[in-house]
Amino acid sequence: MHLGTIATKPAQEWEGVIADLAAKQQASQEHNERLRTQKQELALEAAMGSTDAKKRLKEINAELAKLALEGDDFDAAIRQAESAWTNAEHAEAEAAEHDRRAKIGESMKCYRDSVSRIDAGLAALVEHFKAATANLDAAEALMTATESQYIRQLRTVFGPTLAASHFGLGRFLELGPTARHIQDRQPLEAYARPRISGWVDDQQEGE
Repeated sequence: MHLGTIATKPAQEWEGVIADLAAKQQASQEHNERLRTQKQELALEAAMGSTDAKKRLKEINAELAKLALEGDDFDAAIRQAESAWTNAEHAEAEAAEHDRRAKIGESMKCYRDSVSRIDAGLAALVEHFKAATANLDAAEALMTATESQYIRQLRTVFGPTLAASHFGLGRFLELGPTARHIQDRQPLEAYARPRISGWVDDQQEGE
């Protein structure tokens, strides 16, 4: 296995590699035990001068020596694979965390842009209300007392409040007790900025 392949192999695949190496190591150990059993069985015949037994013992000893080296290789390979597995898991976890934070940062950047548009919309809405009031003033100035009594409710916040509720603004704001914190009044973007700056800054640095 090339070093480049080791470096790029995903953690999930390393689990299979380790299981395969462990199975091969187990098979080698079982073969080793079988050879040792055969060696014990041939020991007496070889000691009594059997040529065939001596020949087979020589073959067994050579194979046992080979298996001993193979066992060391399996141990080293499994340790390396376990280390590579751990490294791959760490790398994938770091990549996933970076991706998670990048996605949060991107969403927060979009939120900030939306908030800026909300501020612009609220400022424009106030100007629209001012223009509507000026037009109402101009119309009422030309009305008789009888005529003007029918538009008095247009001077209250009742109509705009009903309209705000109709369009769903009640989910996002209220002008009751919360609006009394005069010292805290500010554009929504300014209110949100310190609460999202870390995420937005992280996202910008990653670009």
